[in-house]
Amino acid sequence: MLSDIHQDTLAAPLNRTLSDHIAERLRQAILTKQLAPGQRIVERDLAEAMQTSRGPVRDALKILENEGLVIHSAHRGTIVAQLTIDDVEEIYSVREALELLALRYTIKRATDDQIRELGRIVDRMAEIVQREYTQNEATDLDLEFHRALVQMSGHKRVQALWEELSSQTRLLLLTHRLKHPMDLKDIGVDYHRRVVEAVSDRDTERALEELHKHLRASFDGIVGGVTDTQTPADEGI
Repeated sequence: MLSDIHQDTLAAPLNRTLSDHIAERLRQAILTKQLAPGQRIVERDLAEAMQTSRGPVRDALKILENEGLVIHSAHRGTIVAQLTIDDVEEIYSVREALELLALRYTIKRATDDQIRELGRIVDRMAEIVQREYTQNEATDLDLEFHRALVQMSGHKRVQALWEELSSQTRLLLLTHRLKHPMDLKDIGVDYHRRVVEAVSDRDTERALEELHKHLRASFDGIVGGVTDTQTPADEGI
């Protein structure tokens, strides 16, 4: 009986690791638009392409479904999520609520060293806009800043909810930057810098106002690149 328990305990992480690996590869394909919105993902074909069984693939697709990156229906199977304006409004309303709450805790709890690290992320943004940068680089730094801001709050439940939303947020940011490739250089660095300055001064109201303006500008830019009239693709993988 004891050996059976050990076997079960050791087997589960291996399966989860494979599922996580498949989920990460699909996640990156979706975020970089290699898999287009509305495109079908056929579980059997994917398992054959990745030379694995269908179980880990099914688990990986469930992970992505929970993240909002794919949608499963009885009639069409699994398709890459196609975000609408309503989706953008929901994602950003939740994101803003979480980050504004995190910001209040960050101002109370963060050390000066942590705040300086936040400033160094903005310095890296300022550095990359002086050269030709990729939209992945810009988006990764943008998310790194906001993740750091949330983590500095020490609010575990806010952190967990923010991470749950982060894949959809990244997808929206990439969608926005495909249409506005100079966004980080033109306004992004300044927005983030003003947030850091307010946090450094421990000025809660100014920090909240600056973060709100930044997120509102980001929302407005993304809404311009998303429509409800996209036609889903039927090509499968």
